[in-house]
Amino acid sequence: MNKALFTAAWLLLAASFPLLADEKVDSGDPCTVVLCMYGKLHGNNQSECSDAVSKFFSLSKFGRHGFDPWKTFVKRKNFLGGCTTADPAIVSDIMKQFGRMRG
Repeated sequence: MNKALFTAAWLLLAASFPLLADEKVDSGDPCTVVLCMYGKLHGNNQSECSDAVSKFFSLSKFGRHGFDPWKTFVKRKNFLGGCTTADPAIVSDIMKQFGRMRG
């Protein structure tokens, strides 16, 4: 009985794996962007994070004289601040490295 229950649970888990593998990353979610940018900060450029990284770098501000690094920094920091569960030290590290960069 115990072996049959274990086998049934294993088959159910194995059958549901393809459903989990097709899960899409929400690139507009600030927490997703924090997670992907933290990976990029440490050299982990995964393909499923490309949309989230593009979202981060699309947050730019321009003034009369073109690209404004400070206003871009503020806009990106405010966006990442939307993820209340993110560690402020991690957000700070991301902003130090990529906050003023033109993407």
